Amino acid sequence: MKKIFVLTLGIVSFLSGFAQKTKSSDSTQFKLQFDFLSNYVYNGRADSVTYPYQITTATLNFGKGLYTSFSADYLLANGQNRFDFFELDLGKEYSVGNNTSGEIYASKYFYSSNANVISGDITSDLGASLNHDFGLFQVNNTADIFFSGATDLQYTLGLSKSIDFESEQGTWNITPSINAIGTSLGYYESVVNRKLNPAKGVKTKLANANLPTVNITTTVQDKKFTLMASEFSLPISYDKKKWGFEFTPTYAMPFNSVTTNSIVKTTTGGVTTTNTANSTPYSEKNLRNIFYVQAGIFFKF
Repeated sequence: MKKIFVLTLGIVSFLSGFAQKTKSSDSTQFKLQFDFLSNYVYNGRADSVTYPYQITTATLNFGKGLYTSFSADYLLANGQNRFDFFELDLGKEYSVGNNTSGEIYASKYFYSSNANVISGDITSDLGASLNHDFGLFQVNNTADIFFSGATDLQYTLGLSKSIDFESEQGTWNITPSINAIGTSLGYYESVVNRKLNPAKGVKTKLANANLPTVNITTTVQDKKFTLMASEFSLPISYDKKKWGFEFTPTYAMPFNSVTTNSIVKTTTGGVTTTNTANSTPYSEKNLRNIFYVQAGIFFKF
């Protein structure tokens, strides 16, 4: 844990130092943000136990839309206080004319050995967005390729409207948004298998042939591209040149329960028995709408 903290601090210090060295260039900017997330929600799904996080993000904007960022997510659950996962991003924002914009990006994820998030087997991501402002509203299109035990395609279609209120002190922005999220389900199968076989690949010094060994293989019944959720959000932000804050309440509505079957092989004394069962989690059988909030403050250098 100390090594992870030192690594995080080192990356933040490096980005801050780089920004200060290039301060003469108005196009280069360093941003440090601290957020609180009330619950970790992914594709409309959340664990039965609430997982709040404190998220620290360091971003370096090089100008002309190029940026890199590093974030550290610290779990704040009862009895579970740790750095749970990290994210490293590299991206390029672009615009075409006055009304079309988007970005191209790549992300790499790092997880602690105890991380229990539903996206915890996704190792990296390649994605792009294409947005067009029609005046009354903006249409947002985002496509991602996620890499885990399998490769998944995710597509998010959204509608939003950005409203600015400018003053001499700073700028307020409100952006009501609605998004529909669809994805293939290889990541879900991968993370469920990891959770059910936590000791896989771990060698013990002492072996006892009389103790049973259990291997569980779980498969998603239908891995096709599936509409997973709709999310309604209302991001509110205030930007005052060198600092600002953001507040984003979100209401997520999950769709299409993911059904899984598990094959359980138990070996005792050289004899193996096999059983098959429907292993769909209770939370997946009983999908519920979720409300969560992310709020934070940022500083620009």
